[in-house]
Amino acid sequence: MGIDQMGVNKSTANSDSDQPVKVQGRIEYRVEGRILRTKAVGPFNTELVAAIPQTIGELIGKLVLQGKWGQIIVFHGSAFGTDTAMREFGAYLQSRYRDPQTNPVTALVFRPEIEDGPRMAPQYLQCYQDAGIESEVFEDYSSAVQWVQSRISQTSEHLEWKDHYRIGDAAIDEQHQELFKRAANIIAAISHQGQALGVIRLYQYTRTHFSHEEELMQRIGYPGYEAHCQMHLKLIARLDEISLRISSGNLIKAELEEFISQWLLEHIATEDTKLAAFVKATQ
Repeated sequence: MGIDQMGVNKSTANSDSDQPVKVQGRIEYRVEGRILRTKAVGPFNTELVAAIPQTIGELIGKLVLQGKWGQIIVFHGSAFGTDTAMREFGAYLQSRYRDPQTNPVTALVFRPEIEDGPRMAPQYLQCYQDAGIESEVFEDYSSAVQWVQSRISQTSEHLEWKDHYRIGDAAIDEQHQELFKRAANIIAAISHQGQALGVIRLYQYTRTHFSHEEELMQRIGYPGYEAHCQMHLKLIARLDEISLRISSGNLIKAELEEFISQWLLEHIATEDTKLAAFVKATQ
């Protein structure tokens, strides 16, 4: 996703501080997987909230659909913000982030060379903490990334393989477990690159698994061959839709969970169980 940016207001008034006005601040966003990477270029006089791009609501909406998400804010130039700007920003955060279940983990990066960094860092941190957002201050970007990634790691109980999913055919059961594992890897991926690679691996393995079943059915003369193959086609079509959405950067966690925990499980519980019973009877 490209960078979205909007202009800030042209006010140069600074009634809260004797510090001279320098340049208008701006904020830029880039979504990368489950992380909102933010560039904050200061100083911010009275325009801090106004500098936030209008697209923020849409971006947060997409990130929330992926599950746990984080934000890394890197300050450039100056971190200065007037008292008015900071009060407005604190109120904005409390209004924006009201649901603890969907709030981001936030890392604030103030490199040593950033003007007013040491003085302003505690104020920005307090704004986020007052809004109920888990947040920390860092002096380097790599440490911030590692911290955010560790805090937003996620699994899905819907994608955990359980023994009662077994149908009694060792080869097919092993392949089903691998499908669950690959789907879970997509949910766990933090970067878009990791998500895209994960969905390719899931798609390829699903095709391989279905081909294995279809070859088996042909070899043993399974009477339900045609109907079973039609189910495979429907499942592949559904996975196609999900794959395209993830490849374009729009992973929806609930959608992938539904595919595995409902669509695929229903297929396993009905059609694959019938196939396993037929295989056992012909051995």
